[in-house]
Amino acid sequence: MIGSQEDRPSIPVLIGPFSGPVHGVSVINNALAALLHERGLVFRTLDLSPGRWRRGLTYHLTRAMRTMRAGLSMLAPTGVRPSRYIMSLDGGGGLAYNIMLALIARVMGRDQTFYHHSSRYVLSDSSAIRLLLRLCPKASHIFCSQKMAELFWERYGHHGSTVIINNAAWITPLPSVSHPETGRVRLGFLGALTADKGVGRAIDTLRMLLARGIAADLALAGVPVTEGDRALLDRAKAEFGPSLIDHGVLSGQSKRNFLLELDYLLFPSLYAHETQSLVVPEALAASVPVIAIDHRFVGEILGDGGLLIPSHQSFGEKAADWISMGQAIHGQRRAQARRQFETERLRASGQLDRLVDWGLGKSS
Repeated sequence: MIGSQEDRPSIPVLIGPFSGPVHGVSVINNALAALLHERGLVFRTLDLSPGRWRRGLTYHLTRAMRTMRAGLSMLAPTGVRPSRYIMSLDGGGGLAYNIMLALIARVMGRDQTFYHHSSRYVLSDSSAIRLLLRLCPKASHIFCSQKMAELFWERYGHHGSTVIINNAAWITPLPSVSHPETGRVRLGFLGALTADKGVGRAIDTLRMLLARGIAADLALAGVPVTEGDRALLDRAKAEFGPSLIDHGVLSGQSKRNFLLELDYLLFPSLYAHETQSLVVPEALAASVPVIAIDHRFVGEILGDGGLLIPSHQSFGEKAADWISMGQAIHGQRRAQARRQFETERLRASGQLDRLVDWGLGKSS
């Protein structure tokens, strides 16, 4: 006998950016979709991607149209048990789109969980977040960091259950490879080549090492966003010649190869929305020590896997000091980086199962 709609499993619906441009949120959303697919589960995705980095009329029209399309899809009858929505929240003006879709789900009586990817509204007050919480007081919430969750609820009050899934959960460990001695320190920077992400500070680190007589290269994987970013990159190429390697955007095996060839990954980000980053656990998964600025919640996932530099100190100088002093023990640093990744990945064990169970209506 066929059961009623309420006896059937829920259909989880993932809402957020999935296509271009590639960034941490879209990577996590695609990883979550892949997880559901691997487990043989039926699910849907509603893509809110703007399709480009550069903001303008096309950017905003694309976001608005995809939000409208998502809303209409949520309102359409499906013939199955009511869906449960897992929605990635924007960190800025895009919260208006999130609020509209959350309101539709609330009016339809659907269960929701919000995935928080920005620390901006955690560390400063947001009227949009307060409105969202008032509209959806029973929603569940996902954070990558226990500290981030605590600060959020301290600011806004307790409005729903909380799941912690640190960003190492979304990273696949890479195989250990031998690293032949080249006589040069191989630095890497992975991400948007912007001032707030710290590409200038990464370039300063290369400059400091070369000034000390240490042979070094800096490999960049990403693209500049503004004309100022592009001008900085052009000046650096003229200054350092072959010591500065511009790979552009990398993905798949090319990205994995990029990480496996590094001695250190530089993560000098002061990005306003930064949480833990995905770049840090990606590098640790490749046994690459990370040198990062102590910004937002990056230190929680970096742990003993590298060096954390206070934001008020000179990143280039401190990074160069640490690299210079550690050339004899670099193998130990690699092993420590990998152990840190495994520790963080184990810490997320069971949390993905809890999220999947929620999406299927097996838990509340």
